[in-house]
Amino acid sequence: MKTWLFKPFEKVAGGASLGLGLLIIVSTALLAWSRSLHTDGVLDLHFGPASPLWVQLSQGLIAWLSLSLVLWAAGLWLGRGGFRPIDLFGTQALARWPMLVAVAYLSIPPLRAEIERRTVELMAALPQPGEGMASTAYLADALWLTALSVPMLVMMVWMLWLMYHGYALVTDQKGQRAFFGFFGALVVASILAKALIAGLMSTL
Repeated sequence: MKTWLFKPFEKVAGGASLGLGLLIIVSTALLAWSRSLHTDGVLDLHFGPASPLWVQLSQGLIAWLSLSLVLWAAGLWLGRGGFRPIDLFGTQALARWPMLVAVAYLSIPPLRAEIERRTVELMAALPQPGEGMASTAYLADALWLTALSVPMLVMMVWMLWLMYHGYALVTDQKGQRAFFGFFGALVVASILAKALIAGLMSTL
């Protein structure tokens, strides 16, 4: 069970991981669309205005492909070569399953209503310049929002670990080479995905 949760790519790879991963990406998009959630970045998830289903599908696919393509280039440059692109693209698709859990978490109606209510109250209680200390109400809402966000943050960290492990395993990298190669690629891919999705949204 531990292997399936933290190192699933030691059990499934190639076409199987790609197929499962694409199913997860599509399922995430469907659920996000039904709840007006947006996954408009490699690690992004937030509430937003309602939009067509194809937008959510495009956001998920762009986020996955942006990171996969940049990691593929990083793997060819820093790795020993010889890895199959389908293994890298498949592991990165499957690594996005915690995003589906995070979307499901934010889709719980009472939870969503509570987050939206406290966000409005937090913004209303935001201290103005020169007012000094924040009010007790502001601090209470901030703490509540932080607590409500913990499960989602855990899922994001989990997904990040799966992405890193999949990259290191497929490209046969370890240590600093794998670490800096992955996180450098993550920064580039995040910028690329944001730019592509922003361009997509500008067409609406």
